[in-house]
Amino acid sequence: MKNVIKIWKNKGAILEGIKNNIFKKKHVEKIAEERFKICLACEFLDTKGDKCVIKKSRPCCGSCGCGLSLKTRALNASCPEEKWDAILSDEETELLEDKLTNT
Repeated sequence: MKNVIKIWKNKGAILEGIKNNIFKKKHVEKIAEERFKICLACEFLDTKGDKCVIKKSRPCCGSCGCGLSLKTRALNASCPEEKWDAILSDEETELLEDKLTNT
């Protein structure tokens, strides 16, 4: 149940990560690559999946449990250990999505 609550609270970032993982954009991929390099050197990197909220999402962040393939692509996500910051707020992400869907 704890994992379901964690997923629900982070649904915006998760959905953005999924979207950006499917519909690749150069600027997002560059950011994801830079973030992932930081994660690879992090002591919280979980390559086994023991601390992943969703077990098959490894490698994941051992601190928050997020799968790195999605977390690093979510521009409104930040590292829980403050090693990299969010680029957009949740509100800015919503405004951008609304603007893109209405054009």
